[in-house]
Amino acid sequence: MNKQSSLKYILLSAMLFLTAAAEAQFHIIPQPVSLKAGSGSMVLSKAAVIGVNKETEPIGRYLQEYLNQNYGLATTVKVYGQIPAKTPIRLNNVWSNQEGAYTMHVSPVSVSISGNGAGVFYGVQSLIQLLPTDKGAPLKIAACAIADQPRFGWRGLSLDVSRHFFTVDEVKKYIDVMAHYKLNTFHWHLTDDEGWRIQIDKYPRLTEVGSKISYYAKRGEFRKLDNLIDDGRDGFYTKDEIRDVIKYAQDRFVTILPEIEMPGHSEAAIFAYPQLGCQDSTGAKHRVRMLDPGEYTFKFMEDVLTEVIELFPNQYVHIGGDEAEMVDWLKSPTAVALMKREHLKNEKEVQSYFIKRIEKFLLSKNKRLVGWDEILQGGLAESATVMSWQGEAGGIAAAKMRHHVVMTPLPYMYFDAPQANEELEPIGWNPPVTWQMVYNYEPQSKELTAAEAEYILGAQGNIWNEKIPNAQHLQYMVYPRALAVAELTWSPKSEKNLDRFGWKMKNQYGLFKLWNFNARLPDIDGIDNIVTNKTRLKLVMNYPLNGAKVRYNINGKMPDANSTAVPFPVNINVPLKDSIGLRTFTTWTLNDQHIRQTANIKRVSIKPTHEKPASLKPGMAYEIFKTRERDIAKLENEKPFETGVTNLIVPFKPVAEEYINWVKIKGFIKIDKEADYELTSGFEVSPALFVDNEEVIKPGFNTYVEPQKALLHLKKGVYALSGHYMADKANENQTLIELKTVGGDKLYPKFYLIH
Repeated sequence: MNKQSSLKYILLSAMLFLTAAAEAQFHIIPQPVSLKAGSGSMVLSKAAVIGVNKETEPIGRYLQEYLNQNYGLATTVKVYGQIPAKTPIRLNNVWSNQEGAYTMHVSPVSVSISGNGAGVFYGVQSLIQLLPTDKGAPLKIAACAIADQPRFGWRGLSLDVSRHFFTVDEVKKYIDVMAHYKLNTFHWHLTDDEGWRIQIDKYPRLTEVGSKISYYAKRGEFRKLDNLIDDGRDGFYTKDEIRDVIKYAQDRFVTILPEIEMPGHSEAAIFAYPQLGCQDSTGAKHRVRMLDPGEYTFKFMEDVLTEVIELFPNQYVHIGGDEAEMVDWLKSPTAVALMKREHLKNEKEVQSYFIKRIEKFLLSKNKRLVGWDEILQGGLAESATVMSWQGEAGGIAAAKMRHHVVMTPLPYMYFDAPQANEELEPIGWNPPVTWQMVYNYEPQSKELTAAEAEYILGAQGNIWNEKIPNAQHLQYMVYPRALAVAELTWSPKSEKNLDRFGWKMKNQYGLFKLWNFNARLPDIDGIDNIVTNKTRLKLVMNYPLNGAKVRYNINGKMPDANSTAVPFPVNINVPLKDSIGLRTFTTWTLNDQHIRQTANIKRVSIKPTHEKPASLKPGMAYEIFKTRERDIAKLENEKPFETGVTNLIVPFKPVAEEYINWVKIKGFIKIDKEADYELTSGFEVSPALFVDNEEVIKPGFNTYVEPQKALLHLKKGVYALSGHYMADKANENQTLIELKTVGGDKLYPKFYLIH
């Protein structure tokens, strides 16, 4: 390389470094469609003017209140016909054919945000994320240019207030933080078995009695509330309170979707008005959660929905439809008579009849019906929108039928599940769901054609509050996972980047602290279950939040708040003879925020084989077994369905529902240079992997919940490799084995896999 070329190379490298460093300042969630770093930054003065026009004045007032309240500024809002170019912050209303689109330009002298309605508001949210979260620091805003618009129109988050009631102020704060991250649909679950939370003038006992289920349970007049961690929280919203919340949400461009459950999950309503309950001709006494499908019920629910519709201005009303105990109808004289009269063949068709009658009523009021995916059973109502919660199948079926769909599937979109190892987290439903699992979810299934995928309106995170008694606990369960929903529903699919999102997510905690918002703390990086052949454990524990402290033990005993705390980083360097149980208790800020983590470090002996590389062929040998057998040990003498050689990804072979694919792999890892190596799997649910017959990756663990890796010092040579896993759609495109030098780059499988 000559001097001129060398100089060009140095300059290019410097420019790339400076560009990367500049863009590292931008941790906006959701990721904008286009973001370009500028030069320098703007310093926002204490008395800055926010220039608005008539259309953007409410957003200007919102920003003024935010800046003055959170940073102690004295900004003012001025309304102009034409906003002067020298105004420090300019909010311009411009027409756009894309709802929610905006542009933002930050220079060393001003900030300009342009968009239509919601777009200007979303630009303001991006601006808020560019502000420092230290109130005492100068308010520097990095220069940049952003052009942005949402991918999906439905970016949702639910709140169940039936199991535990939440106050108006608590609901407003929930909406506030949604809006900060451009989530725009608040699904308000207002009725269920455990409580009726909305005032209905025509039927006052719904709130006089149905909102006080906890009170009546304590008196012995109502069943003991099951599944709750306590006796619940009674309460309801008056119509004036609901109007107040609706206005609050509208000011933040959030639409409220009310849910009135039917025909199941209706026990609170039935307790208030027993005539609603499903009749039983056998005279049996049992818990009644189903509405009787008679004219009294339909008139009652139409009256209720009329008052709901008068309150809520949005297009949709959610009527539930899930988990209906339809077999109860087979004992009801009303339902049996209905089946005969309408020629309905089974109870599922009664459900369809019920939903279609409610749909017809809603259409007469210019509203559209939303229901959970059970409303597909017995025949889907003509204009219904389906929320797919029992996995994706219902949503895929509805989209193929040309019905609109909101994807909310288990497990990815259910935030009542714990966020890490169940033993270390607050009690919840279902196996753990981490923010990585949420982020990796794609609402538009590959099973849909491009035309069918257009019927996917977006996605929504759900939270059910049997185990969540207060607002602080609620915030812990929903965030940071809701941030992943925000990005996967807003940002282009091509812009998804898990590592970048993780970095940006950790940068949100300054805002959470500013807002006094109890999001779950991030994990310590690198606390993994480790198998190693090294004689010492060397580990550096780092943490992304300044001021955090950790209490830890390596004797397998979990520390607590009374243990000695030390600041990060923490260096662990101890002899390793057998196994170590690392336990950590991390705290941050003063309101008792903490998380616990565990890792087990096991020492093994790994030796090379006597095989010579020259006698071996490239690739890894595999066998596929098509079987009903779920115990792989019983396949020892079975003949494989297929054999082959691969460089890592074994072709996925679809099988009938009752069959499964077991894959066995066998080969060697060829090491050309003695060094420390890290071996992991890219499977979300881990395979079993063995090196020299030592199990280094255990099967069946979620890599995000209980990460595993092998840290091995390997000499030059050949090491026996084997393993097995169950092949399915979840891992068909995932990487079975990842090998890299510690602190270095990943190695290419075609160079180290042989058989």
